[in-house]
Amino acid sequence: MRLEHSCEIIYWHGWEAREFDIAAARGIPDRNYAKIPAYLHMIKEANPGTHIHYETNEKARFMYLFMSFGQSIRGFNNAMRRVIVVDGTFLKNKYRGVLLVATDVDGNSNLQLKVVIADCQDLAFVSDRNASISKPIGTVYPQSTHEICIHHLLTNEVTFFKTKGLTALVEKASRTYRYTEFQERITDIFEMSHELGRYLREADVRKWARSLFLGERYDIRTTNPAESINSVLRIPREYPVIPLLDSIRELLTRWFYERRLVSSKHLDPLTTKVEKKIDRRIVKAKGFQVYKVDDFKLLVKGDIYDCHVDLERRTCTCGKYNIGKIPCRHAIPAIYSRGMEV
Repeated sequence: MRLEHSCEIIYWHGWEAREFDIAAARGIPDRNYAKIPAYLHMIKEANPGTHIHYETNEKARFMYLFMSFGQSIRGFNNAMRRVIVVDGTFLKNKYRGVLLVATDVDGNSNLQLKVVIADCQDLAFVSDRNASISKPIGTVYPQSTHEICIHHLLTNEVTFFKTKGLTALVEKASRTYRYTEFQERITDIFEMSHELGRYLREADVRKWARSLFLGERYDIRTTNPAESINSVLRIPREYPVIPLLDSIRELLTRWFYERRLVSSKHLDPLTTKVEKKIDRRIVKAKGFQVYKVDDFKLLVKGDIYDCHVDLERRTCTCGKYNIGKIPCRHAIPAIYSRGMEV
């Protein structure tokens, strides 16, 4: 301003001018909240299958906005992996707040966003250890299982214990498929640091150890899917509430359209990513010998250790078939030996 217009302005005048321009482009934050009911009404008019719930608590300065599209919920019930990753991110507009993101991953490892899911025993949640997330999950979804993000657990370990060389051992213990291997590694951890071992047990090993998780997790072990959504919304998080909601709506609309377009051209029973994984496991299974135990149970030899495969329960003693629900390298020759398709 001084060089171009020979006009001297103080810092606060410049700040107020900036805020005025932002408000003119994005809307005044206070007035944005007043427009929410009308905005949601128009969304519901344009999308009859949409479920919306909205309420405010002025005393607690709390706003609860709940939206879902009917088509996305039907997709979850019919075809999605029943693992929901939850993570919160701070908003950066005038009134701050938290955007809580619930994300799911489809069979091709694409991100999907869901909000209206019924409670059931085969539903699993993944989040960090934040009590503001984990406690409501236990209250609203008492039948579901809850998993701790291994990345957050390892970060806390490094921060609080500063133990050299143990982080890799904890990570290996968390991702082992077989319980016997987990026991060996957790014993080593206790011997090297009893304090760290006690911390890991208090965190509940069933929530972070792959071999002990009680629910169906499909090998999803971190909150990365939800954090990816938060990263995409990095700039919109600075907007007032209406432009923020518009950004989320436009993002999901584009994603749903692109995914429908791709899926309409895909005629195979398995997704592209799963097919590639199966192909790699077929190569690893060459030379394995299969012995029948009964109509559905088979013994597979030829690997590092012998494995028992149960085709009816879709399990293998290696652990991979149980967790990922995709046939492991032992289950594949067992399936072919029975004249079945993978």
